[in-house]
Amino acid sequence: MRIIATFILFIFSSYAAALNFGSPFQSEPEFLPVDQAFSLSVNSDDTGQVWATWQIADGYYLYRHQLSVDSDSASNIRFKSIPKGEIKQDPYFGEVEVYHQQLKLPLEIDNPRPYQASFILTYQGCAERGLCYPPQSVPMSTEFPKLAVPVQENQTTTAQNIVPSEAEKVSSLISHSSFAQMLLVMFALGLMLSLTPCVLPMVPIVSAIVIGGKANGRTGLALSSVYVLGMAITYAALGALAGWFGAQMNLQAALQNPIVLLISATVFVILALAMFGAFELRLPAAIQTKVDQLTNRSQASTSKLLGIFIAGVLATLIVSPCVSAPLAGVILYISSTSDPVYGATALFSMGIGMGIPLLLVGAFGGKVLPKNGPWLDDIRKVMGFALLGLAAWLANRWLPESTHLIIWGGLSLSVAAYFLHRVFTQHSHPIRWFIALITVMVGFMEILGGATGGQSPLFPLKHLVLGSPSNNTSKTVPYYKTIGSLAELEQIQQQSTLPVVIDLYADWCISCKVTEEEIFKHPDILPMLRQVTFVKVDITDNSDENQALLKHFNLFGPPAMLYFDFKNQLIDKFSLIGEPTKEEVEMRLRALIDNKLG
Repeated sequence: MRIIATFILFIFSSYAAALNFGSPFQSEPEFLPVDQAFSLSVNSDDTGQVWATWQIADGYYLYRHQLSVDSDSASNIRFKSIPKGEIKQDPYFGEVEVYHQQLKLPLEIDNPRPYQASFILTYQGCAERGLCYPPQSVPMSTEFPKLAVPVQENQTTTAQNIVPSEAEKVSSLISHSSFAQMLLVMFALGLMLSLTPCVLPMVPIVSAIVIGGKANGRTGLALSSVYVLGMAITYAALGALAGWFGAQMNLQAALQNPIVLLISATVFVILALAMFGAFELRLPAAIQTKVDQLTNRSQASTSKLLGIFIAGVLATLIVSPCVSAPLAGVILYISSTSDPVYGATALFSMGIGMGIPLLLVGAFGGKVLPKNGPWLDDIRKVMGFALLGLAAWLANRWLPESTHLIIWGGLSLSVAAYFLHRVFTQHSHPIRWFIALITVMVGFMEILGGATGGQSPLFPLKHLVLGSPSNNTSKTVPYYKTIGSLAELEQIQQQSTLPVVIDLYADWCISCKVTEEEIFKHPDILPMLRQVTFVKVDITDNSDENQALLKHFNLFGPPAMLYFDFKNQLIDKFSLIGEPTKEEVEMRLRALIDNKLG
């Protein structure tokens, strides 16, 4: 009986296993076909946006890093944006981003719409129970319709509400002026620009010319006039080049490479040594004789005038290559006229206006200075240190930032050493003592700031006063990336899900650094910069890639800001050429963030 019962139990268990009645010897789990696990469709919505949509079955997931679009070069279809997925520790790829339930990605195309396009969508997914499907490449075909009209009208209306930039205002003013009115406007603009950092570095040069030549009254005015003439003629040449070649002819940027800056810095060091009395600058005798025969001037006067004229040319091209907003507007208009004569006369008039304060320095500088004695010698040496400061300023454009404060500290201590030497060996005076003590303190603060990671010569110990580095991160400009080519910008635009704003920058651009410190770090601006993809475009090297990017956007130099909407389209009305104001930047950023252009 037991044998019969055992035999019946064996037969029953065998059938149960075969029929999968919950026996421990179950068959492998069943999995859905890949097209059912990941149901793919492509369609467009009412606005004309085309979407690729995956309906993902329960218990399955898609990999983010395996998503791609393949199309021919004629259509260039791509994902506009890919959202972040859930972090998963995957047995096949390690830590990855995945999607469950549904994934919906926008597609965009470069061709004019409507356009019938064929492309291939590639994806790969897995089942939670342990099956990983091979990568799938699915051919698709769909029409990319025109974008809905209301979106375009909304964008136009918003752009019209933005106040034009200073550059646009200046360009519009010149375009509606007669030739005579244009010259007056340009002269007035030059006077206004003379109060900006563009002209400030030229003051010690003119002062050194007047003091070095012991010029008074008419003589000082004549010498400074030669300098201003060299400056104005240089601007006229730049205006002619802008009218002939357009905005891409940026001679000043081309002259900011390290070799040219090193040569220029060396020239200012030599001029400083001459102010210190090390030697007297003269042309070679053979050249001087021929020049004297042509000009009937003495050797001293001819050498001096030629040197002053060259100093005006070099200072305009190298010492102060900034692009203020009014100057940007002028060059924009000149480049659109394609008229070299118009460009030359316009910028010559502007250069004369910029030189008026320098002429005043030349005319009255000698009158307020002592005629002779130890104080005149002190002032001459101070001008020599000012020229050394210009040389250091030029050199700092290509030296590492960590060395800048050390250089300024060393120069300040040199000034202190000179006046202490005068106090102990010549004449003791409260003014000399005061200058020596101030420059000693400044010098040690600069060196201490440089040694501890400071970067601002004006506030060398600011990073120490504010406290720990964690407290300073809020004042760091949130640049997404620093780039130098158009290809890098296009790659960022493809990856970004936010509107892109670019800041055109160069190490030699004074206005760029002022904008970064006073506008980008302002409490009203800084939070908004974190809500866009803020990109720094560094054209310090003026490489071929830099020039190609400038040409693509019709820019001639920094500073400049360009704004792109959510569709990566440049908003022309938002562009800021030249040093912007806080209000201009704030207004444009707010429009982007409020999705008014999306």
